[in-house]
Amino acid sequence: MIEETKNILDEIQTIIQQKPFDYGTAKDLIDGLDLEKAPIELEGILLDCINNEDNDARVFAYEYLYYFGSEAVFQAALIGTTDDDDLVQMCSIEILGNLAKVESLPYLKKALGDNNPNVRCFAAESIGFVGTDEAKKMLEKQLDKETDSFAKVGIYSALHFLGDEAMLSNIIALLDDSYHLTIIRSLRVLEDCINQANKEMIKSSTKNLLERDIPISVKEAAEIVLEKLKRE
Repeated sequence: MIEETKNILDEIQTIIQQKPFDYGTAKDLIDGLDLEKAPIELEGILLDCINNEDNDARVFAYEYLYYFGSEAVFQAALIGTTDDDDLVQMCSIEILGNLAKVESLPYLKKALGDNNPNVRCFAAESIGFVGTDEAKKMLEKQLDKETDSFAKVGIYSALHFLGDEAMLSNIIALLDDSYHLTIIRSLRVLEDCINQANKEMIKSSTKNLLERDIPISVKEAAEIVLEKLKRE
């Protein structure tokens, strides 16, 4: 391990041990590492942090454990799905989606019934990445009773990912939703869905959205979609 990396890891470990946890400083330090080639020592530091009493410290740990794929990380993510902090739950659920193990389905199914629609959205997306018949049935069952638009984005996108092309129209319909975060997340999903068969439909819907009186954050997300469409 080069000296610079070692120094960064030492500083991160020191910050984690301090109270209150300084999330901003820790994030600045960890962003100085090449996380695609993250040193195994960092995994150990983060795993040691998942039981920290400070919510921000646990969020930090799970956010960056995403870059590791060991069994220890998988087990930590399963534990994180039941954390009292919603952000910890969502980070853990994202890890499970990235690892896409069938063994995570019981935990993701429980998260799919969480009171927080954000958690339900993330759970649906990760269930889609697991991609089994059982996973698809979970999503279809939840769709029948889901009432929150943000959670629906996750279900629609997961089912679309699993091959249900009809879900694209449902995602586009959410561009008319009254909740700006639902629209932004729908745009991000559409950005990932673009292909030659649907690009004109997505372009037309996004341009129609831009003609409305919308928040700056929505406008920026829509313009990103149009930029990607130009490159396709």
